[in-house]
Amino acid sequence: MAFLIAIALGWKWPGWAARLFGWIVPVLVAIAAVGAMIGLIYRQGETAGRTRTEARADKARAKTVAVARADERQAQATVDAIGKRVATEDDQTSILVRTKIREMHDALDATPGTVNGDPRSAVPVDAGSVRDHLNALIVDADRSADAADAER
Repeated sequence: MAFLIAIALGWKWPGWAARLFGWIVPVLVAIAAVGAMIGLIYRQGETAGRTRTEARADKARAKTVAVARADERQAQATVDAIGKRVATEDDQTSILVRTKIREMHDALDATPGTVNGDPRSAVPVDAGSVRDHLNALIVDADRSADAADAER
């Protein structure tokens, strides 16, 4: 700074100082220019690299989302198929249970009573209480099945 002030005021410096200043200033300007170029190249490369990286990340994310959506659709299709199969089996089981209950009612109604354990006698025995008890058990089983169906 003192040197620049001396030049501005018109003072004379020794020759060696002037030659030294003549070499130092261009070298410093060249170093500053090289540093500026390196900084500019680094900044442009960083920006371009960031843009490329963001584009790759967006592509990878879109691909991952597409795979996840396909998996989700496949899982939903599987769940729907299982649900239909279970509903069909439930319907078939309900029909079978109702048929068996009806067969038991018909069998009880058609059974003749016996006297003192003699299978050949045709004397009616009080089967009403047995039938009522069996009907109560069947109604209870039906209620339990309906409650289980309602929970699903």
